[in-house]
Formats: sequence, C-alpha cells, structure tokens
Amino acid sequence: MANQLIKDLRAIAEGLDGDGPQWPHIPCPSCKRGGLTLISESLIQEETAISKRNQSHPEWDPDWAHGYFSCLLRCQKPACDLVRVVGETGLYLLRSEDGYCNFFTPKFFLPHLPLIESYDLSPPLVQKRIDAAAKIIWSDPSSAANRLRSAVEALMDDQGIPRKCVRGGRPYEVNLHNRIVAFKAAKPEHAGVADLVLAVKWIGNVGSHNDSLRVPDVLEGVEILDHTLDQIYDSTKDEIKRKAADIAARKGIPASRFSGSIPF
Repeated sequence: MANQLIKDLRAIAEGLDGDGPQWPHIPCPSCKRGGLTLISESLIQEETAISKRNQSHPEWDPDWAHGYFSCLLRCQKPACDLVRVVGETGLYLLRSEDGYCNFFTPKFFLPHLPLIESYDLSPPLVQKRIDAAAKIIWSDPSSAANRLRSAVEALMDDQGIPRKCVRGGRPYEVNLHNRIVAFKAAKPEHAGVADLVLAVKWIGNVGSHNDSLRVPDVLEGVEILDHTLDQIYDSTKDEIKRKAADIAARKGIPASRFSGSIPF
C-alpha cells in the first residue's frame, strides 16, 4: 500500500513555492489525518542584512535575495493545535515571462510533523527516538538520520536482541550490525525486514560521521523503517486472514445465522 505520509513529506522537502494555496498537503501533528493550511495574515518575511547589502552589487540579480519567514498553519479540524513554522525564503525564476516567485524552505515545525504511519503500533522507546528525529529532520537531516539509527537500536531492544554478550569470560558491546544479524537468525519470520532495516543503519552511520545527508535522503530511511515496524507489529493482517478463513468456512452465510458449530 502506498505510504501517503512519505509522499507528503517528500513534497514538503522540495520547498513551498508561491502562496499558501499552492503548498502541498502538510499533515497535522494533532489528528494525523487533516491537512494544514496557511493563516495568511500570520506570514512574516524578512530579508537578511547581507541580502540587502548585496542589492548594491553591480551584478545583483533577484535570485540573490535571501531571508527568513515564519507563519502559522491551521488544521481543518478546530480542536487541533496550531502549528508554527520557521524557515528560509528566497526568490526563484519561474519562466522568463513570468518573473520571480517566493520560495519557502521550512526548517522547524512546532509541534513537529508526524514522520511514520506505523507510529501508534511501535514500542514507546522506538516512538521516542522517532520523535527525536522528527523534531530536527528539516534543520539537521544528518542528526535526524542518527536518531533513526537509535530507533533501530530500540527496536532490537524490544525484540530481545542483547546489546552485550560475553566472550572468553569478558562482556563486550554488540554493534548494531551484528544485532540485526542476530535478529534475523532469531526471528526467521522477520528475515526480510531484517535485511531492510540494515539500510536504515547505513543511513544513520553516514549521518553520524558527516553532514552530507539531505532531507530526501533521510526520508528514504524513514520509509524503510515505517515499513519494517508495520511488518513486525501490525497484527491486523493476521486478523483479516482469520476473518477470511471464517467467512470461507461459512461459505459467506452470516455468522448470526448459526447458533452452534458450522453445519458443513
């Protein structure tokens, strides 16, 4: 099934161009279902001092302009919290005949946007690490990738894969890679997702050692982690199989028609 949340986050990562009505669907942190819209009177833009000084440069072009913005977003559901956004803004050329357009790059959402669809299925410590990633992914994607790596560590904890082992009578720390290998061996029913979650670990490793990751790179790991958590913790698939088998056994006749065992 397509992960609509990831699609929304990827669209936001491309930037917000023009005014509010043109922005992509921004998921509500409160209800997780509604979309956020701009409160137009709340939008504040301010050009930086350097950007203003650059206007005196003989080769100055409008796309040199740079500044910051802040605004409020509102969900269609009145009970949901307002969301505050802070980020960078500039101008970019649409087409030569159309001129320039404002372009907004969000850096912080408060409260933070939801990151995975399987959040409610996840163990509390995994949720905590995912929240830590969600808070900083827009401003510091490399650090967010490291938080996702920590979420994988928490997943291994929940699955009973030890962090420490004993060799030659001496305890030692088991690195995450070897914990995932042990998980694959201990839980053969999850061997496929064990292979997938290794990718999240590798993205996290890169985030730990340099600042080269961009938001779309981290969202690749988010999508894989989301799928992994869904595969491990979502029991509805088994329930649907049970219901289907029960209906097939009754040959589609409603269960309410039977007072005892199925008569065939």
